[in-house]
Amino acid sequence: MFTVTVSVPVEDFALAHALVTVPEMTVEADRLAGHSRHWVMPCLWATGGDFDAFDAALDDDPTVDDVVATRAFDDEKYYQVDWSEDVKRLVDAGLDAQGSLVHAQAADGVWHLAIRFAVREQFETFRDYLTDRDIAFRLENLTRSSSPQQFVGGVTGPQRDALVAAVEAGYFAIPREATMAEVADELDISTQAASERIRRGVERFVETMLVAGGDSGVVAQV
Repeated sequence: MFTVTVSVPVEDFALAHALVTVPEMTVEADRLAGHSRHWVMPCLWATGGDFDAFDAALDDDPTVDDVVATRAFDDEKYYQVDWSEDVKRLVDAGLDAQGSLVHAQAADGVWHLAIRFAVREQFETFRDYLTDRDIAFRLENLTRSSSPQQFVGGVTGPQRDALVAAVEAGYFAIPREATMAEVADELDISTQAASERIRRGVERFVETMLVAGGDSGVVAQV
């Protein structure tokens, strides 16, 4: 079992227009499916930028056919999108090579994609697809796992910060030594935002580290 992390410029994958228009925005994919092009990366979490400008840029982004739904929180926003055929074709290339997309994040003009393959030859097939089509990419990491539960992925940076702050403050201690409001104050965010990050961070950690992909094809939630 191999997990490969590659970086791909946004212009060669998705959201180039939106992320160039609002370059300070960070986007992470939520609910990644490993074996259906229609359910890979349908849900996105965006943070760190001007949401009004990002919304307008999404409407003009050629890699997005439709923004199906949105929901705003204090410092982040949820989007459900329908991708263009160009994005789906690249996803298909990974699926055809028997890969499972387990993590996807875009920041500073680059997508970081973690893809799990059963054998290294499957990754080489996917790599050849990218090379043959002049899609720029850089291999960041290749990890061999002895167990299907072990693969690159895990919590986001903000989720990691929230979890670490909660542990250091004693939020998870028995008896509890800190409130959620105190953790939020340490992070300089709202109590609701801190709660959301910790809840999703715990959920992602469990799914990433303890839960293998099931028959549904869902590999990881990020």
